Amino acid sequence: MRPSFFVLIAIIFFTTSCSRDVNDPCENKNPMLEITVEADKLVCFESVDSYDLDYKGKEKIIINGRLYTPKNKNKFYDAVILTHGSGGIRRYHQKYVELLTEMGYVVFQIDHYAARRIKYDKTFSKVSGLTFMNDAYSALNILKKNKNIKNVGYLGWSQGGVGPILSHFEFINQLIPTDYRFQAAVAIYPYCGFTFPDNTETQTPLLMITGADDDLTPEAACRNIYSKFLRDDRKINFMSIKGARHGFDNPFLYFGITFDKLPNLKIINDECTLTINNNGEIENLKGVVINTPEISEFFLNKCSYKGVTVKYNSKATEKTLNKIETFFRRNLSDE
Repeated sequence: MRPSFFVLIAIIFFTTSCSRDVNDPCENKNPMLEITVEADKLVCFESVDSYDLDYKGKEKIIINGRLYTPKNKNKFYDAVILTHGSGGIRRYHQKYVELLTEMGYVVFQIDHYAARRIKYDKTFSKVSGLTFMNDAYSALNILKKNKNIKNVGYLGWSQGGVGPILSHFEFINQLIPTDYRFQAAVAIYPYCGFTFPDNTETQTPLLMITGADDDLTPEAACRNIYSKFLRDDRKINFMSIKGARHGFDNPFLYFGITFDKLPNLKIINDECTLTINNNGEIENLKGVVINTPEISEFFLNKCSYKGVTVKYNSKATEKTLNKIETFFRRNLSDE
């Protein structure tokens, strides 16, 4: 059967949008040392270019983010940092920017790819979720230098959802050279293939939102984290949405697209389950350190089947936006 006209248009748009030339707006620019929040603007800031949380010998990198401010101006603000997934910044992320700024939050949307000359990471290995996390904590540092910024939240999609999950655990925060903590974190259809000892101290309130039919980052791993660390429902929350697939909040995927070569990460065993060791390195439960794109891609191929379907779901999107609004009002805002 031939694919429908709409699916062909979707595939053409998807592939061409992912092959766009990389433009780094912060190339040859000095990093800002502090962010003012009087208006929307581009921000160039310094991060560390590291695959993990082991920073020895790692180079600094200047990356960009876009600051969005609420229409109603105040003296003090709470803020939310956004981190994209392996597809980079997409148009549908804007609905979250609009929701959060309407709630009165300053929003800082990070572009993890431009400075690294990445267009789209279909291998999910060119950078790691911890690379995104390092950028987010660097953004947290510069935001908190502004005395008008009070609490800061963290929201990420897919691979960008790894950082919000890991920020829940206090020993992860202690590995990062910062005096600051996120006050609340949200992970939307994230990769959840991490585990830690039962007695691991938890810190940042966490909300994980998954699609029950997600075959790229299946909900089972997220449910495992939730079940293992459910000590206080104010600390960890989990919402699985029936009938929702990966990318359920992206209207461009209205008709759904199946990618035969993308990894289906359903395999959960010691070789395919990750943790963070005391040096800040990613390793699997067999003790193999995963600190390069090549090693990561090797295990990704070994720990996955092939074939993934992504599709938009308007009801799942509405539930997600409503849940995020409630969660941030409860955990981020001083109300």
